[in-house]
Amino acid sequence: MDSPAHLQARMALCRPEHMVLDLFVRSLRESIAQHMCRALKHAAGVILPDAPPRGSPTHRSAREYLELLHEGASTLNPLLGQDYAATVEQLSFTAAGPVFLAPVGAMVMAIAGEDPHRGLFLGSGLAEATSTFGERDYERLADNAARLRFKDEFFGPAWCTGLVRGGLIQKNPEQRFHVRLETGEPPYKDFSLLVTW
Repeated sequence: MDSPAHLQARMALCRPEHMVLDLFVRSLRESIAQHMCRALKHAAGVILPDAPPRGSPTHRSAREYLELLHEGASTLNPLLGQDYAATVEQLSFTAAGPVFLAPVGAMVMAIAGEDPHRGLFLGSGLAEATSTFGERDYERLADNAARLRFKDEFFGPAWCTGLVRGGLIQKNPEQRFHVRLETGEPPYKDFSLLVTW
């Protein structure tokens, strides 16, 4: 589904105007730190304060985010003993927690309640509000299935899978959600995910 070559190809497509909320960068750093052993966390100095320092930027470049994601996944891949795509997905899944606990994410979660369809629909809008690139579309397929379409999404299918699962489980911890790549061609900047539960 995803590989270092695919992520780097999407990274090459990023332009200076492609930005993402700083919250995403901070939550990814936190996710990387959580997956590293205590000694590596300390040596890498990745432990971050809960709130950004005053005067810190509100947005970061998508390229910077992808560089951090690639570095984290490449470092953790051998430590976790899983393939690159699974590591990217796991980092995104863990990073989803702080994103959905932040005020903008918490608002979406409060409105969505326990309805997965409502959460997926609102999540598409949240994505549009938190980055300056990409198009996201939600389609209800059945009571227990939905399709998410992504166009010009630089973060890729593994990352989107982790974030979607992480968001859905926040309000429905007992529910089993399955997210799989439905369509897409390398380097996977345009793709669709099928979500079932």
